[in-house]
Amino acid sequence: MSATLTVQEILAKLETRVAFHEEKEAFHGQQEEHHREQRAFHAAELEQVKQHLAAFKATSEVAAELARQGERPSRPVEDNDLGRRPKVSQMIARVLEGLGDGESFGATWVTAEVNRRFRDKLRRPVNPRTVSVTLRRLRDSKRIFALRDGKAFHESLYRKAP
Repeated sequence: MSATLTVQEILAKLETRVAFHEEKEAFHGQQEEHHREQRAFHAAELEQVKQHLAAFKATSEVAAELARQGERPSRPVEDNDLGRRPKVSQMIARVLEGLGDGESFGATWVTAEVNRRFRDKLRRPVNPRTVSVTLRRLRDSKRIFALRDGKAFHESLYRKAP
């Protein structure tokens, strides 16, 4: 060892190191306490969020089931017997055949159903105005009955003849 240190220099360096390590020990003790508090806080929040998530999932499944119950079931009807290019009135009549006697419908729903079921046979989607004209003709021929006349702010509603 080439460097010779005096006893006082050695004591000063050791005291400095002792002070440094005491400070770091105290600092990390505070950090440990802080992290313990943060861990406990986040564990409590996690448990609360898990409970809310489970409740939401259960409620949303019930709500989805209720929403599905309100939908009209699509009844499988063979639509291939109408020919290669059926008339729009034939398509509308076929859609109405699948409905029950008590179900109400409007031109918007019938249009969507015709466009969905016969999209392969249509050159372009059916217009709701065309469907509305056909429904009025069916009403005039007493094949369907009007439940409500249409206005500027709502469409006419119909149901099948009893």
